[in-house]
Amino acid sequence: MGENIKCSECGSSYDKMFLLGKQGNTDICPMCGADVMAGEEHPDWITWYYYGFKDDNSSQLLHDKPIDLEKRGDVYYLIKEFQAPPRDENGNCDAAKKELKKYVPDAFTESKSVPKVQCPYCFSTEIQMVPKKFSLLTGFATNGYNRVCIRCQRKF
Repeated sequence: MGENIKCSECGSSYDKMFLLGKQGNTDICPMCGADVMAGEEHPDWITWYYYGFKDDNSSQLLHDKPIDLEKRGDVYYLIKEFQAPPRDENGNCDAAKKELKKYVPDAFTESKSVPKVQCPYCFSTEIQMVPKKFSLLTGFATNGYNRVCIRCQRKF
């Protein structure tokens, strides 16, 4: 038999010849899709944790130590755990951010803010579009829509 390869992400181990015959590539785990050789290429790299905030979908946090999600799970959720170079001598984590972009291409990008429609009366963002039935002026059906607030039931 050939060389045995173990995935660092899911712990599965496979024969190298099996992977070559099955998918033609020994770098990707067939179970989880992780890079099997990631830990072997860079032994000096550390584990980084990429978190998102539950209350704000546009904010992210990159940390080199895990956050206890049992205690702080109401604030954070784990998006990706990955291997990357440690912080540089200035304390910057730019190399880790660059490595993270391989897994999550839109990480730390400024999202285009979408204007929120809200009720001018109660300021709720729970809005429903309701088609207009007919026009009083012409008596015929129209193609227009009214915005109706779900909370206060007002049209605007």
